[in-house]
Amino acid sequence: MFDFTAIDFETAAGYVPCSIGIATVRNNEVTNVENHLIKPICFPYFQWYAQKIHGIHKEDVEDAPTFDVLWPQIEHHFQHTMLIAHNAAFDINVLRRTLAHYKIPRPTARYMCSYILAKQTWRGNQKFSLDYLSAQENIQLNHHHSDSDAEACARLLLREAEVLHCEDFAQLRHVTQIKSYKF
Repeated sequence: MFDFTAIDFETAAGYVPCSIGIATVRNNEVTNVENHLIKPICFPYFQWYAQKIHGIHKEDVEDAPTFDVLWPQIEHHFQHTMLIAHNAAFDINVLRRTLAHYKIPRPTARYMCSYILAKQTWRGNQKFSLDYLSAQENIQLNHHHSDSDAEACARLLLREAEVLHCEDFAQLRHVTQIKSYKF
């Protein structure tokens, strides 16, 4: 059975988060999806291109908590779990940098990338983006909304496991030869 937490960040600039989506999976079922706006450390600055992509503006996060204030409410999603992200190199880096900025200890977790798994699962594909794969696999997605992206990532990993006939992360790592990494 798969138990994990899928995450997605939207950023104000670079690796500075302004939104986090969290999708919790227990016994192969998405049991909870959350979205949290974050007042970024670069506030009020927002990179214009980021705003164009996700539609979050400084006015939207003006009264949102900073990440250090939000963390105690969401930390339980990150402890002793497998974290999954589509392009985990980006999302894990956002989380690491943000925790380091606020001097918050890293959670005890491991992580894997659904993008890298997709390359093993659908080798004939030309594209592996979350929106492309969600359309291919009939997964509902409101792209660049962190909660929807996190849920789609969770559902995509479950679909990858189904296609590869894997019942847990140990089998998934064995079949794909893709490692999980310590956070």
